[in-house]
Amino acid sequence: MIQLLVVDDERIVADSLADLLPWDELGIDQVYRVYSGLEALRLMNTHPIDIVITDIRMPELSGLELIAKIRETNSRTKCIIHSGYADFEYAKQAMSSQVTEFVIKPASDEDIINAVMRVKAQLHEELQVQFSQQKIFNALKEQRPFIRSLLLNDLIKGKKITHSELESKLELTDLPFRMDDPFALIVIRLEEGFVGFDQASLSLFEYAILNITDETLREYFDVLAAKDVYDYLVILVKVNQHKGGTYEGSLKDAGQHSLLLEQMALKLQENVRTFLRGKISLIVSSWGAFPRDVPYLYQECITTIRRTVGNDRDIFLTLDDDSLSTQVKSLRSLYDPPTLMQLFDMGRKEQTMMKMETIIKELEEQWADSQEHLLEVFLHFGAAFTYAAHKNGKLLENLIGTEYEPLVARKPFLSIRQLKDWTFKVTDLLYEDLNRDWVDAKSISIMQIQQFVTSHLSEDVTLQAIADHVHLHPVYLSKIFKARTGENLSEYIIRLKMEQSAYLLKETDDRIYEICSKVGYQNPPYFTKIFKKYFGVTPQEFREASME
Repeated sequence: MIQLLVVDDERIVADSLADLLPWDELGIDQVYRVYSGLEALRLMNTHPIDIVITDIRMPELSGLELIAKIRETNSRTKCIIHSGYADFEYAKQAMSSQVTEFVIKPASDEDIINAVMRVKAQLHEELQVQFSQQKIFNALKEQRPFIRSLLLNDLIKGKKITHSELESKLELTDLPFRMDDPFALIVIRLEEGFVGFDQASLSLFEYAILNITDETLREYFDVLAAKDVYDYLVILVKVNQHKGGTYEGSLKDAGQHSLLLEQMALKLQENVRTFLRGKISLIVSSWGAFPRDVPYLYQECITTIRRTVGNDRDIFLTLDDDSLSTQVKSLRSLYDPPTLMQLFDMGRKEQTMMKMETIIKELEEQWADSQEHLLEVFLHFGAAFTYAAHKNGKLLENLIGTEYEPLVARKPFLSIRQLKDWTFKVTDLLYEDLNRDWVDAKSISIMQIQQFVTSHLSEDVTLQAIADHVHLHPVYLSKIFKARTGENLSEYIIRLKMEQSAYLLKETDDRIYEICSKVGYQNPPYFTKIFKKYFGVTPQEFREASME
C-alpha cells in the first residue's frame, strides 16, 4: 500500500496535485495534502508515508528542513522536490544525497507522474531486497516483543479486532492464545527503588522486571506483556497446558488457577525485591475469556490501584474478592457513539433499531437481574424519544399516544421484554412521523448535512465541502440549517467534535494528540483551546476528572 503526501503552502497547488491526478490508476492507494512543513511532520507521526512531494519555500519550516527532519527518523521515505527554477540548483546541491527527484514548477502532469513512478519503482526494488525470506524472519524475531506489546495495548484499550485479524496476529507473534481461553491480568506499579531515574535507566528496570516475570511464571503460565499509557506493566497470563508440570492435572477450575497465580505473583514480587532491590505493587485480576474480557479486567485493575492502593506501597491485591472489584457499571453500548440522539438526527431507522438491539442484548446478558440498569436504559430511551420529537417540532405525547403513559406513570417496566416491546413500538411511531416530515426537501437536506458531518468528523469539514455534497449554495445552506435545527452549522460541527472528543477521553487511552487528529484538528494547542472553551476544562483535566 503506497501512501503519498503533498506539501505546499499554496493551497491551490497542493489541492490540484492531490485531487486532479489519477493516483489510484498509478497504484497510489492514499494521497494526503497539507499546507506547511509542520503539518507534514505531524501527519507523518501517525501515517506511514512512502513518498513526499514538497515545495522548498514555505514559512516556519522549509522543504529542505522538512526533508532533513524526515531523514532523521525514516530513511525509506522518498522525497520529491517540486519548486521553482530559482531554487533548483540550490536544492540539488544542498540535498543531492537525500532527494530522489526534482521537478521544476510549473510542471506538467506527465512530469509529476513520471517522477512518482520512478520513486515508486525504487521503493518496490528496495522492498524486494529488504523483505527476502531470511530478512523477514530475522526482523520478526527482533520485533516480536514490540509487536506483542502493541497487540496487548490494543486489547486493553478495547480496540475492535476481527476474529481473523486476531488469529493472524497471534500466529505472527507465535502466541499460544486462542479465542475464549481463560486468562487473568497482573498489573504492576513500580515504586520505591525505581523512582528518580532517567527514562533510559527506567526502561532497563522495566525490561529486567519483565524478564523476572517471565522466569517466575513460565513454568505454569503463558505470558503476554506490555507497558500501558500510565507506565504500569500489564501481564496477561493463561495456564500453560504444555508446561503445567504437576499442576496441570489439578488445574480444573478458576479457583485453583487463582491460587497458583497468587503464589507465583507473590514470588514475583519477592524476586523483584531480591534481585533489583526495589518494590512493586501488584494487582491480580479475576479470570475472564480471551480477548473479550481484557479491557474490562484491565479497567478493574486500574480502578483498584487508584481507589484502593492509592499512595500505599508494596501492596499485593487480588480481585477475586468482590469488595475490591468494581461490580456496578453503566452499560457500555448505551453511551458508545453514535448515540441514539445522533441516529435520530440522521433519520436512520435501521441503525437506530440495531443500536437498541445491542443495548438490550447487553442488558440481558450482563444486568438481567438489575432493576436499576433496566431503569437506566428506560430513562435513556425516553430522553432520546423526547429529543427526537422536540427536534421535529412536535410533542412526544401527541406522537405516541397511549405509549406515553410509562413515561408519566413513574412505574418502570418489570421485565426487559416489556421494555423491548415498548421501545420498538415507540420507535416505529416516531419514524412514521419523521418520514412524513422528511419528504420535505429542506428536511432531507438537513439530514444529508448531518450524515455528511457525522461521517467526516475526522476531517476539517468546511462549509463549501458540505454545500458541494448537498448541491446547495453555502449561504442558503447555512440559513436553512439554522432555521430547521435552531443551531448554527459551525456550532453543530464543533458540538459533535467535542462530544466525540469527550467520549474518546473517557473511554480510551488514546493520547490527546491522537484524539485531536481523530476529530479533525491538526493543531493540538488549538484543539485544547476549543475544548476548554466548550467544557471549561482542558482535555487532560477532563480525562483526570472522569477517572475519579
